[in-house]
Amino acid sequence: MKFKSTIAILLLAVLLTFTFIGCETNEGNNAQADVTNVETEPVEDNSNTDQASQTEETTATEETTQTEETDATEETSDTEETTPSEPVEEVDPDEMMLAAQAQRDAIPAEYKWDLEKVFKSNDAFMKEVDNVESSFGLFQKNKSNFTSNYSTFSKTLIEFERVRRKTDTIYVFATLQAHTNTLNTAFSDLEDIAATLDTDLSEATSYFLPAIANMDMDVLEGYMANEEMASFRPYVDSIIKDKEYILSIEGEELLAQAQILFETPESIYDAFKYNMDLDAYLPQPDFQKFWSGTREDKLNILNDYYSKTRLGNDLIAEIYESEIKKNTFFANARNFDSALDNALHSDGMTREAYNKVFEVTYDNLDVLHKWMSMKKEILGYEDQLHFYDQYTPLIDNPYAYVEYEDGKEIIFEALAPLGEEYIADLKDGLDSRWVDVVPTDGKYEGGYQWGTYDTDPFVLLNFNNYMTDVSTLAHEMGHALNFKYTNENQGYFTANVPIFNAEIASTTNEALVFEYRVANAETKLQKQQALLAYIELIENTIYTQMIYADFEKRAYEAYEDGQPINADLFNGIMGDVLTEFYGPDYALDDTATYQWSEIPHFYNAYYVYKYATGLSAGLSFADQILHGSQEDIDNYLDYLAAGSSEEPLVLLKNSGVDFSTGQPLQLAFDRFDALIDEFYETLK
Repeated sequence: MKFKSTIAILLLAVLLTFTFIGCETNEGNNAQADVTNVETEPVEDNSNTDQASQTEETTATEETTQTEETDATEETSDTEETTPSEPVEEVDPDEMMLAAQAQRDAIPAEYKWDLEKVFKSNDAFMKEVDNVESSFGLFQKNKSNFTSNYSTFSKTLIEFERVRRKTDTIYVFATLQAHTNTLNTAFSDLEDIAATLDTDLSEATSYFLPAIANMDMDVLEGYMANEEMASFRPYVDSIIKDKEYILSIEGEELLAQAQILFETPESIYDAFKYNMDLDAYLPQPDFQKFWSGTREDKLNILNDYYSKTRLGNDLIAEIYESEIKKNTFFANARNFDSALDNALHSDGMTREAYNKVFEVTYDNLDVLHKWMSMKKEILGYEDQLHFYDQYTPLIDNPYAYVEYEDGKEIIFEALAPLGEEYIADLKDGLDSRWVDVVPTDGKYEGGYQWGTYDTDPFVLLNFNNYMTDVSTLAHEMGHALNFKYTNENQGYFTANVPIFNAEIASTTNEALVFEYRVANAETKLQKQQALLAYIELIENTIYTQMIYADFEKRAYEAYEDGQPINADLFNGIMGDVLTEFYGPDYALDDTATYQWSEIPHFYNAYYVYKYATGLSAGLSFADQILHGSQEDIDNYLDYLAAGSSEEPLVLLKNSGVDFSTGQPLQLAFDRFDALIDEFYETLK
């Protein structure tokens, strides 16, 4: 019973922390509002678990793809009741941290970030923190007469941009440093310092919004007519546009003070996922047997792998309930009718456009049902498919192996239609240590791109020498070049790429890579590998993400309707959505309903549907780049440099992708249908 007691104590500690601060939040993550932060992406082919666990390699902070589709598994035999047969060896955390750092130090410099370009040392970082803190006094000093005269108004805003940019850089550096070795508490301390600084700045400048929103418009226009205020026009215009959602000075100050708690639900979720190490007590998955074993073996192995998720299901339900309550509260505090309305407003989306995404998806579920039937036939199964069958390869050798340097060459060839300048910039970025390539102990999992207006874009990879990693690199470098071109062509206040648009540059690159692979396959096996990977990209990035989006939509609606919020409710919603999406050839296992608890992006409300819209727009752009005119290519490159200079849907429409028609999503589903037919033909 020692094990059971240990778990109870650990869970109780987290629950007590959660109960105390879990619902105290702010209306947004300020650092992410001003910094281009594109977190990890769905990755095709990620059913490959040859490396200790490829599934886990691609789950952190992203809504991976089939990884989450397998997360919940049937109960294994009373794991909680058993104790290890041998004493568990204690591991010194400091020794683990030092070993992980030594492993990282052995990697050649060209495959690691050059964070010294941001700060030469942690001492330099702390000096900048002190400098930023010392400047906050000006904001407090000017609070009472901020808008009373042009001199104070302009000097305060100019200082705000300077300090905001420095705070952005501090925040990003601290996070990147921490992600190189999550075992190093000194690095995580930097994150805490940066987060506190970010909150302090928000609090110190929280009066800006209500003060500007309530200015006399003639006076404000007089101020803005000055040349030095031209770059602040987008910032001021956005405040005026959102006037009805801005609180009083006291209200904004209160929200700013709460910002430090805004990420609490996600932090507790991450603590459970990454810091609560139960491996010594839970069954160890045998991934070698996973590929060679029977269907029952696959089920049992996935049971073992997801036993921690199953064990924490009730806890994660409490955490996610807190996330829903937090987002609903702050939406209501800002006079939005719901958390959805708040999120859509931030995206520049309408309810009509949002509903259109679901409408077009539902209209094309028959294509996914067709694919499930094909899989069943290809695998030779008489009964229905189960969630663990999603991991069964449809061909003998589905995963193409490729070294990192060779993978770069594939990307250069695939993206060549974008022009010589794009490829030159891509190569320069890869040669300038934008990318942290190699997986190491303690390194943050998954992949993402992040940077600030004053730094390079930084890309995190965990490259394991599979073609899926090439796709991920192309994806993240799409973000990076979007970031570069926007920063070069926009001022600070229009350089942030709208979240709705953020996944488009990346998925356009992925689509171009897959089209290249299909078109240039030299053997039947290469053609099958390319087609299967492309199919999985669309399935996982559109259908799977819409499964999660549908779950999220129903979960919030249940809370708004006053239903009791708990794990049973979430499991039930997940089961309903899975059954509807996968159709009559899919058998719902109880454990498949747990997979909602493996989706980190649920802690970024109403984000997952944007993977579907992002890829569908990316497929549309890729089609125009490959089969259109030079004007289509130029329009796309202009789009990459547009940032937030216009509303997200307007930017897309001007570039040739109109979401109001539903056509981009329909094109994606039509491409999926054609690809599965082409793949099926290769098997004959």
